[in-house]
Amino acid sequence: MLKIVYKYFFILISLFFSLNIQAQYLTLDSHIDIPFDYMDNPKNDPGNLTEMQVDFSKMKSGGLDAGFFIVYVEQSSLTSDGYEKAKDLAMLKFNAIHKMVNTYPNKIRLALSPSDIKKAKEDGLMSAAIGIENGYIIGNDINLIKEFYDLGARYITLAHIGHNQISDSSIPKKSLNDSYKKHGGISLFGKQVISKMNELGIMIDISHISDMAAKQVIKLSKTPVIASHSAVKAIANHPRNLSDDLIKQIAQKNGVIQVVAFSSYVQVNLERNRAINDLRKSIVNLAGDNDFVYKKHSQYSEYKIKLAEIDKEFPLPDVNYFVDHIDYIVNLVGINYVGISSDFGGGGGINGWMDASQTNNITSALIERGYSNNDIKKIWSENLLRVWSSVESYPIKNSMQNPSG
Repeated sequence: MLKIVYKYFFILISLFFSLNIQAQYLTLDSHIDIPFDYMDNPKNDPGNLTEMQVDFSKMKSGGLDAGFFIVYVEQSSLTSDGYEKAKDLAMLKFNAIHKMVNTYPNKIRLALSPSDIKKAKEDGLMSAAIGIENGYIIGNDINLIKEFYDLGARYITLAHIGHNQISDSSIPKKSLNDSYKKHGGISLFGKQVISKMNELGIMIDISHISDMAAKQVIKLSKTPVIASHSAVKAIANHPRNLSDDLIKQIAQKNGVIQVVAFSSYVQVNLERNRAINDLRKSIVNLAGDNDFVYKKHSQYSEYKIKLAEIDKEFPLPDVNYFVDHIDYIVNLVGINYVGISSDFGGGGGINGWMDASQTNNITSALIERGYSNNDIKKIWSENLLRVWSSVESYPIKNSMQNPSG
């Protein structure tokens, strides 16, 4: 009996010291996906104890201070009808994020600038910034970028899976009959989008777009760019990951790569991938759909049961594999150009960081690798906040250099 008491005593002591260590860092996750019924369904209300990977309780217990909550809409046809539907779906998520911060003002604040993130931390509150994943929702209306900025969007991922009106994707979409490339990188409209984002002070996100498009963006943008949720191609050869050349170009532009805890990008396991692809095809057929949609089909009980079996046969990569990607970028370009993202809610999750309650495990792994306190502060938030500050200040500097009249 005494041994059991001692065991739990030491567990509590370890947890206490772990959270105390975590508290000294401002931890910022640059990519948290939310469902379309966020805040409307009690199961998807972060103020409750939920099955979501991120809710307030999990953020608090794991020491996650802030995140970019994502307005994501799936790629569809490049038509006026498609654009209109995409905007309507996007508004559901914008409204949900605003409802969250308005419903729980004593827990979380909306962050419109890096200073908001820092102030919330000082006040003992969490904070939510907004990112858009897939510029498809802009349609052909350049003025919508300002509307989305006014709603709080502070970065835009130019494309997702499938080419859109702005950019070629790193993964063409078969159901839309995408060819290998559509624009040869960035479209003419895409160049206007980049200029407008610079003008407004919105970070340009190159995750998901093709290598050719990414290189064009880095050259065209007047401000540093981000990869909000990507990993290293030299470690895991996946089309969503970044080559050494791209990592160097992002760093040379003073941008940042936010390493993502998405298992398929952290470690390429062909047998596991085949098993998951086969499972997804069977679920899509069962649902009578054309494509696998994570937020819909992952909720099927058949999917959850079979995925658990796959996880047992082909284990997920762990936190150490994840930190290998951070190490690689640091060794390639330096400590100032790397950050952290989970992609929770969108398929993210690795052994040791399956939800926000395990966030402190990332910090522990960084400490074990020998990173200093200052290094860890940079990795967890300072690098991304530096880029954000640079991007938001560009419109002011530009107006001073080019006064009207």
